[in-house]
Amino acid sequence: MASWSDLQRQLGQDPGWLGTELAKRLEAVSQCRRGSIVVFYASAFLQKPDNASSALAREDVNGFMNALYEARTEKGLSLILHTPGGDPNAVESIVEYLHSKFDHIEVIVPYLAMSGGAMISLASDRVMLGRQSQLGPIDPQNVIGNQIHSARAIRDGFNQAREDIGNDTKLAHLWAPILQNMGPSLVLEADRALSYNKELVANWLKRRMLKGVVDETERGRQAEVIAAYFNAEDTPGHGKVHVHGQRIGAEKLAELGVELTCLEEDQALQDDVLTAYHLMTLIFETTPSVKFIANHQGKMWVKRELHVPAPLSGSPQ
Repeated sequence: MASWSDLQRQLGQDPGWLGTELAKRLEAVSQCRRGSIVVFYASAFLQKPDNASSALAREDVNGFMNALYEARTEKGLSLILHTPGGDPNAVESIVEYLHSKFDHIEVIVPYLAMSGGAMISLASDRVMLGRQSQLGPIDPQNVIGNQIHSARAIRDGFNQAREDIGNDTKLAHLWAPILQNMGPSLVLEADRALSYNKELVANWLKRRMLKGVVDETERGRQAEVIAAYFNAEDTPGHGKVHVHGQRIGAEKLAELGVELTCLEEDQALQDDVLTAYHLMTLIFETTPSVKFIANHQGKMWVKRELHVPAPLSGSPQ
């Protein structure tokens, strides 16, 4: 496997080399995966954390359509995924599109597939993770003022206020400033968002990853447990996640019953996937790109950040 430093030196010698080398590595992944279609969905959320365009969005379906145009889908899809998540409606659109194209989908996570990325992973037939890889909780996030609060925290906070005031009405004045920002519509919206994400994931699990469980009742039970854990619910026997960015690694996934393969089991595949990941970081560090969707045949859909130059001193605004 080429290290990040090795790839950076190569880039210094040939600035046009990045895209060609990425396609070469994705083609090697396709060969390792018995000729499957390989698509790399990558986001610059680590390199450019303040850019909102790095999140999953509805327009990303266009990138997948570009990557899969005229593709032969009978050998399945190997989706390499690196994302912080984003709009759950966009996630649903992407998953349903991929399900309509492929009978078998595996998601390979070289490092991070958080929130909506975890939802896409759980909608596959199998997830492949390395020791450094992780998924994250799927509980939705709400913006209140200038702060982000999880839907779970909003609901739990409202329930705690109701319990405290019910036990001692004198506490109402202490809760009043908080409840002013937590009206009934916000609590209702949080409840609906939690139910929406959980229902999507549970249905996808039953349709794909758990389809081999013959007993329908047992399949539903397993899907409910996995979806509940990722949705930040207290799950008997598995505990609960405490913060939205909490690491959910291979050991926890295996404990939950997620169909899982370790990237380290195939050294050639691991080398190509991690080299593609390092190439991704160089692309984001050396270009205006904030997101790309590339396939193993060299097609690439790119989202670039816009730089608006500051006006010269004394010039019109």
